[in-house]
Amino acid sequence: MKKNILILLLSALFTLPAFADIVIVGNPALPDGLTKKDAKRIFLGKNNKFIQDDLYLIELSATNPLKAQFHKKVTKKSLAQLESYWSKQLFTGKATPPVEVADANTVKATIRQHPNGISYMDEADVDSSVKILFKP
Repeated sequence: MKKNILILLLSALFTLPAFADIVIVGNPALPDGLTKKDAKRIFLGKNNKFIQDDLYLIELSATNPLKAQFHKKVTKKSLAQLESYWSKQLFTGKATPPVEVADANTVKATIRQHPNGISYMDEADVDSSVKILFKP
């Protein structure tokens, strides 16, 4: 049993994209000038100073390893901390959790549908349908 758990943990470790170049992307209509501080506030559902309008926040699902990497780098939260944070925000009515999608293709499709769409992905997946707003 312990051997099986160890094998699962090691296989999960080696399937993570350890060297992914994560970038924050948005609809091409969004302005330039996103800062690291703005990014942290946006991805924690706090008021943003990046644009006056509400942003349409898109997250990768927890099963996508980029989510953990991104939040460790930008919001300084683990997935467990992030889940707890959003539960509290939702319960107190302070913020609504972001929409979750499975992969970069769905991120791009969702951003195309929302002029204020913002998310993150591996830079290798970026194409002309999204605009790089910030590279953490």
